Amino acid sequence: MTNERTPGKWQVRRLLRALPWTTVVWIVLAVGLLFGIDFAAHYYKLPPEEVSILRILVVALAGLRVIHNIEGALARHRSHRLEQMARNRQAYQLAWQDSVTGIYLIRLLLYAGLALIVIVVVGGTFSGVLVGGTMLSVVLGVAGQSFFGNFFGGLAVALFKPFDVGDHVQIVAWQFPMMPETYPHQLRAQGYRGVVRDINLFYSELRLDDGQLFRVPNGVVITGGLIRSLPNDWARIVFRFDVAVPAHVGDTMGKLEEAARRQFRPRPEEPVPPPDSPEADGKHGAAPPFGWDPPVVLIADISLTAVSFEVRASVPQRLRDHAKADFFADILPIVYPAKPT
Repeated sequence: MTNERTPGKWQVRRLLRALPWTTVVWIVLAVGLLFGIDFAAHYYKLPPEEVSILRILVVALAGLRVIHNIEGALARHRSHRLEQMARNRQAYQLAWQDSVTGIYLIRLLLYAGLALIVIVVVGGTFSGVLVGGTMLSVVLGVAGQSFFGNFFGGLAVALFKPFDVGDHVQIVAWQFPMMPETYPHQLRAQGYRGVVRDINLFYSELRLDDGQLFRVPNGVVITGGLIRSLPNDWARIVFRFDVAVPAHVGDTMGKLEEAARRQFRPRPEEPVPPPDSPEADGKHGAAPPFGWDPPVVLIADISLTAVSFEVRASVPQRLRDHAKADFFADILPIVYPAKPT
């Protein structure tokens, strides 16, 4: 029986071999500069404050370069593992240090260790601890800005519950650019729509309407906008299309109204609450949910070449996407009648 190492097991020797040779150069250079600063401070009688600042600059600069090299080695190691998994050469789970969370925790530990080294270098006095503590706060804040933002965002989602698993939501955030529609010419929020599949402390996962899985950081969820749609809530939809002239406006409008009444009537299994009734829990009486309203057909615009019609109707949220396709299929012979041969 061969004693082979697990491919994902932590191997310090492999990491050390993967580090660039400049890592040793930076460490040796930092040690030499620290000895030089101590010699200059003793020979030229430099003020202790200036000596502490010089030590901090040397240790911080060299430490940041070493951390950068370690992060690069970890990233290359993880990329190699992922490439092996993609090519099906080896079947195994990523070790914790190869995961995004593991790499991030190692990064935080490296920055925290650098801050502690700074505290030791400046002498460990009260003023030194104060300076080191300040730097520790800075490096942790820089390294963990997105981490803590998502963490506290997850706590806020769990505490205030703006949505729950199974809800249909639309997330609108400037971090996720969207291409706006050019037609119809209605103003609408651009965002990702889907059903909430999972919520954890760092990410929320959505099953988008097109079937894809979308993981959004909770920090973005808290700072962005959220449109929450209940399946049985009634939504207002607007369709606009042009009919070329010459067209019999009255006849076309009558046929559109008939098609709208046929497509957008309440189904027997769906309740039709009055528009002015509050929700059942009584918490939102000032902004009650919409009820069903009869469809309306209007003339939106008139030009020399076409007449623009607008149809306003009420549909349940869960049927919103299908209603447009069904209605367009019904009115296609009305808007574009077949020419007589």
